[in-house]
Amino acid sequence: MKGSIIRKRYILVRSSKQDDLSRDLFRNFRCKIRFHEGEYAIYLATQFNKDRVIRFINAYGDSRTIITSGTIRKCKSMICDQASKKENGLRTEVSDRGS
Repeated sequence: MKGSIIRKRYILVRSSKQDDLSRDLFRNFRCKIRFHEGEYAIYLATQFNKDRVIRFINAYGDSRTIITSGTIRKCKSMICDQASKKENGLRTEVSDRGS
């Protein structure tokens, strides 16, 4: 049995405007930032406001929701996966130029 009636949801977001987004999410939905690294941030929402928060994030300029999870560990592992994909893409682009 779960300890809380209201389940937490962690939302991984990629955005270049993290400060403004964080401020607006807290003001509108009381969502707090739990982790921040570069363009990536993990926000804490509830199961009830999760869908509204995701719609707000995706409509917010260049922001994009990557994954929603019940654990912060899964979101952090996705940050590592996204960084490795980006790095592999750069390697491929550099090797194509060298040919």
